[in-house]
Amino acid sequence: MEERGSIFLKNIFYAFLAQGISLCLSVLMSLIVPKLLGVEEYSYWQLFLFYSSYVGFFYFGLNDGIYLRIGGSNYKNLDFSLLGTQFKVATVINAFISILIIIFSLIFIEDSKRLFVLIMSALYLIVYNAVGFLGFIFQAVNKTKNYSISVIIDRIIFIIFVLVLLLFNSADFRIYVILFFLSKVVSLFYLTIVGKEIIYSSFRNITGALKEMWKNIAVGINLMFSNIASMLVLGNVRFIIDRKWGITEFGMFSFALSLTTFFLLFINQISIVLFPTLRQIKEDSLNYVYNVSRIGLSLFFPVVFLLYYPMIYLLNFWLPQYKDSFIYWALLLPICTFDGKMQMLCSTFFKVLRKERLLLLINIFTMIISIILSVVGAYVIGNLYSIIIFLVLSIAIRSIIAELYLSKLMGISVIKDLILEIGVASSFIISFWYLNVQESFLVFSLVYFIFLLINWNKLKYLIRTLFHLKFKN
Repeated sequence: MEERGSIFLKNIFYAFLAQGISLCLSVLMSLIVPKLLGVEEYSYWQLFLFYSSYVGFFYFGLNDGIYLRIGGSNYKNLDFSLLGTQFKVATVINAFISILIIIFSLIFIEDSKRLFVLIMSALYLIVYNAVGFLGFIFQAVNKTKNYSISVIIDRIIFIIFVLVLLLFNSADFRIYVILFFLSKVVSLFYLTIVGKEIIYSSFRNITGALKEMWKNIAVGINLMFSNIASMLVLGNVRFIIDRKWGITEFGMFSFALSLTTFFLLFINQISIVLFPTLRQIKEDSLNYVYNVSRIGLSLFFPVVFLLYYPMIYLLNFWLPQYKDSFIYWALLLPICTFDGKMQMLCSTFFKVLRKERLLLLINIFTMIISIILSVVGAYVIGNLYSIIIFLVLSIAIRSIIAELYLSKLMGISVIKDLILEIGVASSFIISFWYLNVQESFLVFSLVYFIFLLINWNKLKYLIRTLFHLKFKN
């Protein structure tokens, strides 16, 4: 038990280190680089990130299936030959898909910058999915350290590239895209070294490998479609903004969204470490872990709203040309509360309990709501602010549905908590919209203080629990 706890803490350390470095990169790319690139070039950079975020789905759920099937296993007990053969076959298939995307792009895309984005996204597809295949295996078998180091290598190399580009005042987004791609290639090279048992294993009979791939895809397809639906909740909004208002407004919105996701990056890393750990603990302990985690997240997520106020002064001074983005950012901030809990708690526990199909249905339902509301906001109301409000509403609905189901499964009542959390998030948006920054800060600070007073007993319980764990360790 002590050894497992030590491994968990070590994995958490490397995961946070990786995410800390990623945060530094995000600060560079979201606060420094936009000042150099200008709005249009930065918008094309965001377009590349947008397209490349979907390339993982060209593995058709293979990574997800492997992740779910071997989750909690011992790395030494894996069938390296079978995994290695699947890796090679999948990489060849992805290379073929990449070639097709490049051919179609050359035929149908006239805008040279969009063409470049699509071609680089196609090449990135091969490398990203190869990294994902090996990374998912290491995460599933509780060797998160290896995956985190690959992320650290990727991010540090790209940070060095970006600093050099800043030194030479390089304002062409294409150079950033190429170096981003090369950084991922180096990350893949590292994973092939630490995963040499998989990469250099003997080639298994291809028929047997295809059968195993089909099994993994059959298991992982629900999670893959669930991830697609989840990403399209945000993705359809960005697509509509690009089509309706153009690349510049797309860049403004994407900039605001990147500021919002700073916080969610850490949550994602914790959920990666939690999954294999939760798979190894007894089922009756899941209720306790869920309850403590939920209390902690609910009480401290609203701090993100308080951080908005000092940040807005700094950003107004540093990037005045992105003034419209700061309004979008304020409206998007509640996503941190609702999507944060969805990522760390709901999605993780759904995977542990093998409820991927239900997670898929919830994400599809949310995606449909988001698409309908986005179309209404863009083509009926014709207002970008309404689209953002509808987006936050869609994500909040998803989180509420998932939490209600999980809490019922765990025998915990959360209705009162959800009403309070919705009230806190709503008070931030309302105070921001109708008051100036100083007044809004005072009002929301009072609201958060009252929220903590109402949950005083839960706060004391959480502190006692954390102190007990620390003392026990």
